[in-house]
This record gives sequence, C-alpha cells and structure tokens, in this order.
Amino acid sequence: MRFNRVKKLAVQKLSIGVILAIVLTACATPYDTEKSFWTFGKGFETMQIAADSWQISFVGNTNTDRALTRKYVMLKSAELCQKAGYPYFTFTNEQTNRDSVGQFGAGTTTSDILWGSSTIDKETSTVVEVTGLKQHPANSGLRVYDTNYILSHVSSDS
Repeated sequence: MRFNRVKKLAVQKLSIGVILAIVLTACATPYDTEKSFWTFGKGFETMQIAADSWQISFVGNTNTDRALTRKYVMLKSAELCQKAGYPYFTFTNEQTNRDSVGQFGAGTTTSDILWGSSTIDKETSTVVEVTGLKQHPANSGLRVYDTNYILSHVSSDS
C-alpha cells in the first residue's frame, strides 16, 4: 500500500517536471537568466576585463533570435555602465551567432533501411566587449550609446 503511494507521488513529480520543461522550452530565454548548469548553459555571463570594460555574453535557446540577444546585451551593458558611473558606453568588439547544437537522433534498422528521427536545436549567442565612457567623445568615429537613454527606452520584454 505505502509503496503504491510513494510510486504515485514520484510519477506526479516527474509529470510536473516534464510539463514545466515543455512550457519553458516554448519561450525565449528570459532576460534575468544567469548562465549555469541549471539553465543548460543559457543566459548571461559577465566578466570585468578592465576598470572601465566588461565582456558580456548571452546565449539564448531555439526561440531567442539575434535581435533579442543583442537587445538583452545592450540593456545589460547600460546597467553595468550606469552602476559603475559611466554615462556613455561603446562596444569595442561584438559578435552574434546562430548555431545548430544538441543534435539528437534515434533509429532502427530493418534489413538495409535505417528508420528514425532526429532533432537539432539552435542557440543564438551575442558576445560584446563594452567600455564605459565618462563623456561623449567628439568626432571619434565610434558608435557611442547614452546609458540613460538605453535604460529608459529599451525594455527586457521579448
């Protein structure tokens, strides 16, 4: 009797976990996700590389497109620069990729024919090096962003 209740509870927990996983994979990776084992390597990773510079990377799931990853990185850059006291910032390096990852397949053979199916996930990643600026440089040729403007006009909504 007790074994059946424990087994039933385990099945219910597993079912809830599977449903939650399906729901989460149907959405783009949220803005507030920090990259970790538990997020399957998706989300933000930031590293300060100089007193006024950071490397910021964001990896999104199959439902996260290039424009969204770039918007997230732009917003994160503005947040970091504002927190550090820089009213402007520029990207000294930027790269966005959409890669096929996590191919999974299963098949069986019948005589000389292979039957099966496979899935290929895609992930979008953007990596930037951002440098905070104390003032807007005159005629520098750089694209300079206003931290307050970005924070008030760009939202993390997908």
